[in-house]
Amino acid sequence: MVHDRAAVLAAAALASAALALARPASADHGVATVVLAARSIGSKRGDPLDPRAHAALLVRLDGRPGGFIVQGGKEPVPGSIFGSRHRVVGWAIPAQDPSAEFARAVGGFWGEPGAREVPTREIARFAVEGLTEARLREVVDSLNQEFRDRDYRLENGPSSNSFVSRLLDRLGLALPPLGDVQLPGWGWRP
Repeated sequence: MVHDRAAVLAAAALASAALALARPASADHGVATVVLAARSIGSKRGDPLDPRAHAALLVRLDGRPGGFIVQGGKEPVPGSIFGSRHRVVGWAIPAQDPSAEFARAVGGFWGEPGAREVPTREIARFAVEGLTEARLREVVDSLNQEFRDRDYRLENGPSSNSFVSRLLDRLGLALPPLGDVQLPGWGWRP
């Protein structure tokens, strides 16, 4: 009987392996590329770009085309008078080309609604085993809950940069050295 049980287990293992080979590779089990990138927060038209930067994670899942721009920002606090208070909020935004789309900064000319091409800089690149879209969105949602009652503060945090640094923490990735990149609110913790 032990011999028959071993044969059944071996047959099941072979069948499982055959099914895995017959299916296309799944993003659920691949390696995601996560790039920490930064670009200037912009300037008034005619002025040089501000040296302070805005960070994002540019994510590609399992080597597939397209990906996500994961970044933080601010939104008015519901119930605040005339939007006088803002809170930190983050998004995982689908993108055909995350690098190119992150370079197009809406509001890059302060006070103007149009997009502006702003140079970006790669700060660090990570390979993250098993990162899926569902997991990425789960982490973004959990951070949105963490920041829900926090007022947005660009210089000292929490800020959009705080959101990105906390997201790296949640993914178990060490915050890299920034060099000369100025990311206000980077590394802020509650």
